Amino acid sequence: MKNGMMGAWGLGRFVVALGTLSLGLLVTGCEPECLDRFDCANKGNPGEDKQYACVASRCVAQDIPSVTDAGTDPCANVQHDPKLGTLRLQTGFTAAAETATLPEGIGAVTAVPSGAEFKLYGLRNTDLYALGTWPNVALGAAPLQSIIAEPDRARTTFSSGYLTNDGTRLLAGYTKQGPVTNIPGTALVYDTVTPANSKYLSANGNFSAAGFEGGFLINGQGIEGSNESGNAIYALKTSTSSFQGSKLASFPPVGLYSGFTAMATNGVAVLGFSDNNFANHVRAVAPATYTPALTSGTPFTLSDTNAPEVYSGADLQSVAGFGEGVALHRGTFTTTSDISRFELTLGGITPTSVTVGALQSVLTTSNTCTNVVLLAPMGPDLLVGVKDKNGRRLVRLQVAP
Repeated sequence: MKNGMMGAWGLGRFVVALGTLSLGLLVTGCEPECLDRFDCANKGNPGEDKQYACVASRCVAQDIPSVTDAGTDPCANVQHDPKLGTLRLQTGFTAAAETATLPEGIGAVTAVPSGAEFKLYGLRNTDLYALGTWPNVALGAAPLQSIIAEPDRARTTFSSGYLTNDGTRLLAGYTKQGPVTNIPGTALVYDTVTPANSKYLSANGNFSAAGFEGGFLINGQGIEGSNESGNAIYALKTSTSSFQGSKLASFPPVGLYSGFTAMATNGVAVLGFSDNNFANHVRAVAPATYTPALTSGTPFTLSDTNAPEVYSGADLQSVAGFGEGVALHRGTFTTTSDISRFELTLGGITPTSVTVGALQSVLTTSNTCTNVVLLAPMGPDLLVGVKDKNGRRLVRLQVAP
């Protein structure tokens, strides 16, 4: 059967949507699902090049109008910057001189350090590709490997849509049809140095992930090697040939579903979850808090004292480490509202504390002519994938000195 793909909201919203659907059939009967398209923002990923519209009080996936439709494109005569299109860079940040074309179909990117340079890899549907060394980005002639394990290639699968690295290995995953409480899934750990050492591991409900030197943090429902399950943060240590999986952190009571995951350059982990009101929460955790759990395998619970909240809202589309902070993409599935950043400062006297700085606007917009399609950390900088009438490209943003 044909493989499907779920975007940044895929699994988290898929979980919520199933629960909502079940309740709707049992309780709400024929009550209207929406009043306008904004009520459909929590429906999940409508599919590639589609958007939700409110039709007869129901959310319906429709094709996104092409920017080439004659006479219907209000962006045709709007001035576009060669790099950022109609997005506007804010004070405190700079755009590097170099940009690169984002190959068609690439939905996620990760940058692996290689001396003073970065080698880029991309996820295209369910295949991993080498993309060259920044800024000389080009799609490899053939995929490196499918993220789908061979026994599942004839089944319906859903790519989780993330791609991250631990400095040597890449991590990407997918899920299969199954019960909401324990969605079966698999993650591929691809070894860029010795591809023959790549492994497929059981990783139920894997929704998002972030890499650090020697391992990965996975936001999902389980990981191979751990006896625990359920929506939580799991760790996969790759520092030994026999990968070791364990549960790292439990969500607070309000955290019902998986969320976003990122890592700042100072080691602060940004761990997220979604609540029953469709709001995503992200919290900051110091290395001094999560390292003991990595070592012992004994998980901790995210709380206000050990994991201060960075942001919460139903408009959160993705997150990525950006230097000693985290970048947030806010908007809807099809339109960008802004890219913002929070500085995350580690406590000195109290090493387990993290101070969350004020919200900083990085990119803003006054229209929908240019939209962000991905975020990816590249060392202390941030790669932003943008899309508009001039195509798809990667722009390197930096925190101004």
